[in-house]
Amino acid sequence: MSQKKLNHHDREVRKLVIIFKKGDTDNTIKASQLVLKKYPNSYVIHNIMGVSYASCNEFDKAQIHYKTSIKLNPTSAITYTNYGNLLRTIGKVDEAIDSYRKSIEINPNNYKTLNNLAITHQEIGGLNEAVEILKRAIKIDSINYLAHFNIANVYKDLELNSAAIKHYQLAKKANNEHSGIRNNLGLILNKEERYEEAIEDYTFNLKNNPEDVQSLVNIAMQYRQLGQLKKAIEFIDKARIYNKDKELEPRILSNKATIELDAGDFEDSIKDNKEALVLNPNYLPAYANNCLTLQQIGDYENLTLLYKKLLDQLEPAKEIASNNNILNKKLEEMSNIVALIKNSGRTGSIFLHSLLDGHPEVMTIPGVYFKGFFNPDLWSKLHYGNKNSNWRVQLLTNFFSFYDALFDAKSIINVPGAPMGGFPGYASGLSTLGEDKDISLKVDKEKFGQYMLTYLENFDDMTRSTFFKLIHLAYDSTIEKNTNTSVLFYHIHNPDFLESAQFIKDFPSAKFLQIVRDPIQALESWCKIDEKKEHVTASKEYSENNRYYNKFASVLNHFNNPIINYGKETTVIKLEDLKLETENTLRKLSKWLKIEYNQSMKNPSFQGHYYWGISKTTPGIKGFSKESISRELGIFFSENDQKRILPLMHFFRKNYSYTNTSEKDFIGLLNQSKDQLNELFDFEKLIISQSRSDDEKIDTQIKGLRVLMESIIKNTEEEKNLNNLPLTV
Repeated sequence: MSQKKLNHHDREVRKLVIIFKKGDTDNTIKASQLVLKKYPNSYVIHNIMGVSYASCNEFDKAQIHYKTSIKLNPTSAITYTNYGNLLRTIGKVDEAIDSYRKSIEINPNNYKTLNNLAITHQEIGGLNEAVEILKRAIKIDSINYLAHFNIANVYKDLELNSAAIKHYQLAKKANNEHSGIRNNLGLILNKEERYEEAIEDYTFNLKNNPEDVQSLVNIAMQYRQLGQLKKAIEFIDKARIYNKDKELEPRILSNKATIELDAGDFEDSIKDNKEALVLNPNYLPAYANNCLTLQQIGDYENLTLLYKKLLDQLEPAKEIASNNNILNKKLEEMSNIVALIKNSGRTGSIFLHSLLDGHPEVMTIPGVYFKGFFNPDLWSKLHYGNKNSNWRVQLLTNFFSFYDALFDAKSIINVPGAPMGGFPGYASGLSTLGEDKDISLKVDKEKFGQYMLTYLENFDDMTRSTFFKLIHLAYDSTIEKNTNTSVLFYHIHNPDFLESAQFIKDFPSAKFLQIVRDPIQALESWCKIDEKKEHVTASKEYSENNRYYNKFASVLNHFNNPIINYGKETTVIKLEDLKLETENTLRKLSKWLKIEYNQSMKNPSFQGHYYWGISKTTPGIKGFSKESISRELGIFFSENDQKRILPLMHFFRKNYSYTNTSEKDFIGLLNQSKDQLNELFDFEKLIISQSRSDDEKIDTQIKGLRVLMESIIKNTEEEKNLNNLPLTV
C-alpha cells in the first residue's frame, strides 16, 4: 500500500471515529460500508464496524466484523478487547476472558483491558482473580481512579472492609466528583460504624445532585445508627418524594419502617413494611423487619402468621447427588440435623456445644461461624453458578474469604451474620483454649481446600444445602476426625428471622435443641450500663450495652420463637441441669440425640483443647463451675425492679422449675407490676442519667418496654401463647 493511500486510509478512519464519538452509529455504519469497499482488508475499519454494530445491539453482525478484523490482524490488542466486550455482553464469559487475555498478551500494559478482565471475573465469582488482575492495573497506573474503584468494589464483595476503604479513598483522591465512589465508600464506612464520615461523602453527592435518592436514603440510615431519628425521617421522606424508580420504593419504605421501629412508631413501622410488600411481595427484608417489630411489641399471633408467609416466599435449596456413590452415602448419613438455638444472651450455648465437639458420633464445627450461612443473599455471593468451568475453585476461594475466622480464630475479619457482635473467634473464646489459655483454634486451609475440591469434582453444580454438608465433611477430614455420623450438630445460635426461615426451608426435617437459663439471671448478666463520659459518639458497643429493650424482647419471647414450631422435634436443656446434674442430663441429651453417652461429654473442649468460655461478669471460671448460676441478683436490677419483672416470666420459670411462687402470690405480683407499668425502673433511671444527650432512642426504649410488658401481661392474664413450651430432655 502506497504512502498516499495509507494516509488517505488514515484520514477516512479518523472521520469514522469522529462520527462514532458523536453517537451517530447509523451513519458510522453507512460510512464504514462505503470506506470498506475501498479498503476491504482494513482490520481497523472492520473493528469500527464491530463496535458500531455492538452499540446497536446487532451482535451477530458485530461478531462477524470482529472475527474478520482479528483474521486480518491477529496482533491487534484493541480488537481483542472490543471483541471481549461483545462476548461478555452476550454471556459468553469464558470466551470473553480468553479474548481479554489475548489482548493483554499483545499489550501487557493495557490498563482498560485489565480492568475489563477483572470485572468479568468479579461478575462470575472470581473475586480473588479480579483482585490480582487489578493489582497489575494499579502498578501500571497508580494515579488513575478506575482500578482503585474496581478493586475496592471487589474487596467490598469480599467484606474486606479495610482494604475497600483504602482503595475507595485513593479513587476519591483521583476523581473527587465521582458519586459512585463516595456512595460505595459510605456503605463500607457504615459497616465500620464510621457514620459521620459516611454522611460527609453522601452529603457531597447531594451538593452535586440534591435529588440523589440513593444518597438521601443512605444519609437517613446513618442518622438512624447515630440515634438521630428525626433527621433520619427527614431524609428518608425526601428520598420518597424524589424517587421515580418503582423497584426502589419497597426498599425505601422498609428502611423507613426500621427508623420508625427505632423511634417507637410501631404502627407506622408495620404499615410501611406492609406497603413495601404490596409493591413487591418478594421483598424479603420487609418480612424480616415486620417480624422483628411484631416480636418487640409482643404481637405473637401476627408474628406467627407473618413468619409462615416469609417461609412460603423462600425457595428451598434442594440437596443434589454426586456421581460418586460413596460420597452420596456419606451425605445421606448426615440427614439427622440438630440445630442449637438460644433464647437469649448468656445461656451457655457455646459451652454446651463444647461438650459435644469431641463425641465420636457427632459431626460439628466449633463456634457460631455459620449463624448467617442461610441468609439467601450469601449464597449468591459464594456461588455464581456453573457457567464458568472454574466454578469449583471460585466457590472454594470465596468461601475462604468469607470464613477466614474458621481457619484462624484470631482473624479480625467477621463472618456473615456477625453472630457475636465482634471478631467471632475472640468473642466466642476460641482464641484462648487450653489449660493455660494459650491455644488459638486453627484449621489447615490448604488441606481443607484439597478435600473440598475433591468432593466438588464429583458434582456438575452446587446448592447451599449440599455445600453445607460438604463443609462439615471437609472439616472432619482436615482434622482427621473419623466421625461415625449419627448427628450433624449445627450451632445456629441467634439467627434472625430470614436466616432461621431459610434454614427450615432447606432442611425441613431438622430438629431443634434450645438451651435456657433462669431468664431473670440471663437478662441481668446480658444487660450493662455504659458511662456517658466514655462515649462522645455513637458506637456499636454503646448501642449494644444501652439497648435493654431489645434484650427484654428477646428474653420475654421465650414463649413464642416461631422457629421452634417448625422443628421435626424440639427439646430444651437447662444450663442449671448441665452444671448441677451433669451426667444424668448428658445421658438424657444423648438419648434424645440418638447417640451413645460418651465420657468426652464431660470435657468442654474444641479439637481436644479445653474451652473456658467468655464471661464479663464472672471471668476466669471453668465451664462446670456453679458460680454463674448461683450468683445473686442485683448487679443490674434492684429488688424493686426484680419484683416488677419476675411476674412477666412466671409461666416460663414455673414450667422449668425456676420458681415455686404460689398462684396467689404470682397474681398479686402481676397486679403490682401492672399498676406500676408506666413508672420508670431503677435501672432505666440510671441509663437515662448516663446516656448521650442526643440519643433519641432512649425514649423508644422506655415506650417499647411498656408496650411489650402490656402485651405480656395481657397474654398472661388470658393464658394465651403459654402452652407451647417444649419439654426438657
